[in-house]
Amino acid sequence: QAIRDTIELPFLHRDLFKKFQHTVPKGFLLYGPPGCGKTLLGKATAFNLRRQIREATGVDHPEFFLHVKGPEILNMWVGESERQVRDLFAQCRERAQDGALAFLFMDEAEALLGTRRGGRIHSMSNTLVPMFCTEMDGLEPLQNVVVILASNRADLIDPAILRPGRIDRKIKVVRPTREAAQRISEIYLPADLPLAEPREQLAAAVTEAHFARVPENEFLEAVYRSGRRDLLYRGDLASGAVIAAIVERAKDLAIHRAIAAGGETALMREDLLAALAKEYVENELFPPTDNTEDWLKLTDFDPENVVRLGPVKPRKAGGRSEERHVGKECRSRWSPY
Repeated sequence: QAIRDTIELPFLHRDLFKKFQHTVPKGFLLYGPPGCGKTLLGKATAFNLRRQIREATGVDHPEFFLHVKGPEILNMWVGESERQVRDLFAQCRERAQDGALAFLFMDEAEALLGTRRGGRIHSMSNTLVPMFCTEMDGLEPLQNVVVILASNRADLIDPAILRPGRIDRKIKVVRPTREAAQRISEIYLPADLPLAEPREQLAAAVTEAHFARVPENEFLEAVYRSGRRDLLYRGDLASGAVIAAIVERAKDLAIHRAIAAGGETALMREDLLAALAKEYVENELFPPTDNTEDWLKLTDFDPENVVRLGPVKPRKAGGRSEERHVGKECRSRWSPY
């Protein structure tokens, strides 16, 4: 809804915006954990705006969606990165003047628009950030051009970029809930796949196993400065990318079974459950170490309050219940130091 209010309303209700002298937002930031659909949301925004304008006015404006990634612009030659930034904005302005819906979508924005640093050490962000700011609010107005930034490390983006008047809206893209995860699973299990059960039942089964609060799904352990400990389960770290990867792993298992059997087979519930367990063991999205800083990047915890955040370590049989019982008595005198 926030994206619709930011992007669609100024195009669909120009008279009202002009009457109230309301400044149209120039851009917005999509931030949140990796794999949760920030790039897909940017693409869907351009498509949906074109459809809304066509239904409201009967005029089909072509869309111009310029998708760039921050690291692609970085160049070792002096001035080359700045030139590419100017060219990106020039292309968008030119297409907007021709009547197109121009979108400049910049993924991994923190790589290009990182916080500037003082001192004698030259940093590329010391020149790229001013160039980006100049293009957004220079003498040549940025009209009918929407700038979308996407990042999973918004704290690394220079504050001058995120100030009101440039990036006016900051929209957090959160991890999917249980219901959303099931709908995403159904998308990746279309009806034309060889399925052993209806896709709704398969999606419900793998989602139930994914979000179940059982010892097998315990994934991360958080220790706070107060001494309190929390457990994060696999469902707490679910994302659209993880769900898609689980389905792909299940397809791989079904294909290998069909090859071994020498005949046709279907994707079964057991394939999805086996793929779920395998994904959280082998997924490269999760850090391979127990470094707290690496895991904090994937969660919403406040770094100031967390002493340790890392994978749940395997315990001996019967040790978990004993540790929890003892932990309640020792929390008051537990110290991270």
